[in-house]
Amino acid sequence: MKFTFVSVCILKQRNKILFTKRPSKKYFGDFWEFPGGKLENDETFEIAIKRELFEELGIKIDIKNLISLDVINHSYDKRNFIIMNVFLLKKWSGVIKKKDAQDFKWIKTSGPYPEKFLEGGLLILKRIKTKYYSI
Repeated sequence: MKFTFVSVCILKQRNKILFTKRPSKKYFGDFWEFPGGKLENDETFEIAIKRELFEELGIKIDIKNLISLDVINHSYDKRNFIIMNVFLLKKWSGVIKKKDAQDFKWIKTSGPYPEKFLEGGLLILKRIKTKYYSI
């Protein structure tokens, strides 16, 4: 059994949430997801999301502004498990831009959400829609 630890972030501005689209050439290419990624080396979930948001979107964050919402696990098969720490972020510095050939779009918290969405994030979408999270 293999465990992969991932930080994902719900970036909220006004009444909208940011979604990113995976580059076509990557695994699960052209699927939509929440910004974030795998922890590297000895990173904490907070340090990983700070790094990922800069690498993917070009924004800088203060870790103190992260609100931890949830820890979710998902498996795409029976051997590999993903443990996701879900954060909410409403404040950052810099302008969000397309990096790593990754498209993005802002969508109202009420949806409609992208249809081709990574399976691992579907529970997060459901919890946003049902107002399980106070965002």
